[in-house]
Amino acid sequence: MDSVVLERAAALWKHLDLGLGVRGIDAQHAWLVALVLELEWVLHHNPDQVPQRFHDIVREAGRYAQVHFAAEEELFHEYRFAEESAHIKAHQMFKNSLERILAEQKAVSRKEAEKLYRFLRQWLVHHIVKEDRKYCEFLRRRKLLDQADQFMDQTNRQKKYTSDSQFKLLDLISGASVVSVTTPEVLKEINSLWNRLNLKIGVPIIDIQHLWLIKMIVDMEEAMRESQLTREAVLASTLDEAIRYIDVHFRTEEELMDLLGYEQKKGHTARHKKFEEFVQERKRDFEAGNSRAAASLVKDLRDWLTNHIALEDKQFVAYYQNNQAKALEFSKEAIVSGKAGIRQSQVDLYKAVVKGN
Repeated sequence: MDSVVLERAAALWKHLDLGLGVRGIDAQHAWLVALVLELEWVLHHNPDQVPQRFHDIVREAGRYAQVHFAAEEELFHEYRFAEESAHIKAHQMFKNSLERILAEQKAVSRKEAEKLYRFLRQWLVHHIVKEDRKYCEFLRRRKLLDQADQFMDQTNRQKKYTSDSQFKLLDLISGASVVSVTTPEVLKEINSLWNRLNLKIGVPIIDIQHLWLIKMIVDMEEAMRESQLTREAVLASTLDEAIRYIDVHFRTEEELMDLLGYEQKKGHTARHKKFEEFVQERKRDFEAGNSRAAASLVKDLRDWLTNHIALEDKQFVAYYQNNQAKALEFSKEAIVSGKAGIRQSQVDLYKAVVKGN
């Protein structure tokens, strides 16, 4: 799966609070989330055709349904879930609907492909968020959730309902790990912005952080063109990431300015503070349901790239060049100590873009 799909799966998992507390079931649900988001990604980036990858994902969704439903139904039977019959009926309706859609034209046309994607997306939201949460609450009320988790673990060892790949995916997206950026479309756009605006400062720690801001902007712009479900999840996740980024990045820049005796630090810091307040305001607007807040934030982050990094941060280059040894030592210490919040995925992006040019 593309790294963007995995990151979006993590965002959606958190946004919809999809974890039920039964690890085997959660791992299967994580797989469905990733499959649905990959279908969306494939369709979005192939507007004039239905590529083979789409058909491969659909076949995987069919296999998923058979195994996942069997696992859930075994859990229902073991703990005498009060709504077992209705839930099993919903499972059968899903299988019938999926088979019918595939039989119509085997999703070879664009129209049928989009119809199938919407069907799976709707199932994801309605069934996991609403229906599956019912048996989770049933187990929790009877203080059986931990026992059910152990039961599914033992059952899985015998029947292999859940694969190692699904468990690995669950650990990845529920642990908020960020995946290295390897998707060609994303790297191409990041490279384009980096080179077109000539954003390289030459201080590794600062360039690493600036590149991560570009990545966030690209993620948000991609999400703005996709489904509301994906858009809301990605924007919520990216807003949180942007606030963390701004706090760490601005403090890093200001510490380096102090170290090198940058004479214009006061004015630069004042602009940092103003932008921090602006982003916090946009986050409040977004959480209050203002649909325009996200679009405004994307635009203003782009403006920040152009006006602040490309122009004002560039004024700092001369100080770096005159104090290169100090700046490089600062970068190394900030990365190694962890105080700059640099993750391996950010270093990987830096290597892919800066060292690739």
